[in-house]
Amino acid sequence: MQPFTADALAAALGGPPSGSHCMVAFSGGLDSTVLLHALVELQRREPMRLRRVRALHVHHGLQRQADEWLAHCATVCAALGVRCEHAWVDARAAAGESPEAAARAARYAAFAERLEKGEMLLLAHHADDQLETLLLRLMRGSASRGLAGMPARRPLGAGELRRPLLDWPRAALDDYAGEHGLVWIEDPSNAATLADRNHLRHAVVPALQQRWPAAARSAARAAAQLGEDADLLAQLAQLDLGDTFGDAALPVATLRRLSPPRQRNALRHALLARGLPLPPRARLLEAVRQLHEAAVDRCVAVRWEGAELHREGDSVWLLETLPSPPRGRRALAPQQPLHDACGELSLVACTAGEASAEACLFSAADLAAGLSVGYRQGGERVVTAPQGGARSLQGLLTTARVPVWLRARLPLLFVGEALVALAGLDSTARARPQGPCWRLQWRAARPLAPGLAQLRRGHDPAHD
Repeated sequence: MQPFTADALAAALGGPPSGSHCMVAFSGGLDSTVLLHALVELQRREPMRLRRVRALHVHHGLQRQADEWLAHCATVCAALGVRCEHAWVDARAAAGESPEAAARAARYAAFAERLEKGEMLLLAHHADDQLETLLLRLMRGSASRGLAGMPARRPLGAGELRRPLLDWPRAALDDYAGEHGLVWIEDPSNAATLADRNHLRHAVVPALQQRWPAAARSAARAAAQLGEDADLLAQLAQLDLGDTFGDAALPVATLRRLSPPRQRNALRHALLARGLPLPPRARLLEAVRQLHEAAVDRCVAVRWEGAELHREGDSVWLLETLPSPPRGRRALAPQQPLHDACGELSLVACTAGEASAEACLFSAADLAAGLSVGYRQGGERVVTAPQGGARSLQGLLTTARVPVWLRARLPLLFVGEALVALAGLDSTARARPQGPCWRLQWRAARPLAPGLAQLRRGHDPAHD
């Protein structure tokens, strides 16, 4: 087993450039304590190359000892002469979310928020952690990108995340800690074997290492190769989809020209490029089947946790999970913004001369008649002329090429009982009133952004 030393850490970091700044994710456990100590030793030897080392402790508030751990980390950092910062996060799991996933998401959000431009975030994951990750993802049926394990480096926030300890097993870090007399904390939840990762750590990995002592090193080599394979598959997806690879909507015709495995590969990497979660294999197979079998005039929707695929006509939309619009109508008045799952609506005071030609404007008379917001229920008609002329909302949405998945999520604006405008659809802008008026402002929920971007461009992305 290769021993771990400060010099070995320097080699793993690849020789930080002159003036580098580092932030260590410091839990106070064995792994991060060893990493921080070795990094300080390295800084003492080469102060001009590693200019600043700081530590960040994330307080999850999930364990009764959390305050004690925070105090311990502050004490260790003070002894090492390192600035210790703290981040308090809300790590409570949402409905259907695992506690581990919630804590991880909160932790990485805190890291990204505090990283400065060009700064390195160092995490203390080691070879045994990588083996556990590979086994865990294998049991979940992950593809090559998942089986590539934790990357040694990747962009994060304004800086870069690095894992310089992936070549060393925990035993090597334990030896370093003993040699230098380090003190660390033990999270009691790590001893519980109910969690999948802890079961692997305590029951599976020791058995593997007893039979194959080099299991962690072999898994690291396999993960590195699978990482290369995943990069090649990503390049193939970009070649297959061409200029549409980064679009929210992909052309059905382009996908249909590919073999089924390449279709699935293209969809997987297009989802990853948008930061969307990958579907279970069964859902992906169902999506590809419906791309081929559904009639052109049929809309297809395939959903999984965190994302959705919609096929409409010649386009395939890849989206975050869409919000459910509320029922009923609510009054809208100046200085009283309305919030719901689809976004935030407010009225901004202005004059007719100040507002753009596309703005949706309301007069004092409109407010006196009663302005309210609702969502599509079916059969609505939109007033299109001061004399009271109206047209079908369905026809207006079709003419404007509003995606079907977006139609029920566009706020409808009523004056009295008359439907007069739709938020996000400039073609329903009202006649400009005389004198003081109020401009409608809508901050749409993030999952709706791709469809609204298409409306602003005024064309169907499948026909670009």
